[in-house]
Amino acid sequence: MSEPLFLTVAQVEEFHREALAAYGGIAGVRDRGLLESAVFQPQYVHLYGRGDLCDVAAAYAYHIAQNQLFLDGNKRTALIAALTFLKANGHSAQVPRAAIYSALIAIAERRLDRDGLARLFRASEAGAD
Repeated sequence: MSEPLFLTVAQVEEFHREALAAYGGIAGVRDRGLLESAVFQPQYVHLYGRGDLCDVAAAYAYHIAQNQLFLDGNKRTALIAALTFLKANGHSAQVPRAAIYSALIAIAERRLDRDGLARLFRASEAGAD
């Protein structure tokens, strides 16, 4: 398996700006170090975990949404990051909007873990709802 294309901090910051431009909210990063850690965490998942694309995408969404890195738009940014990562690496996630919205709310409220989100992405890959 070839090395996946990982996202950069600058890309995630751009996703955040896009989310705010589209839906509104307050711009700003709460903790730069935490942002950098959240963006690099998926690389550790790839190197030391199971490492499939769904696990890595879930790591992006999980760490951005749960850690509330930005003043506003964390869940939107998390979704854009995860789906962009999957698309850039040849995976087209067809997760129903209601399911992904519920999952991101559950992550932010600490009711869903990263593995649960990865399972949701895998189910979309298999064509299940």
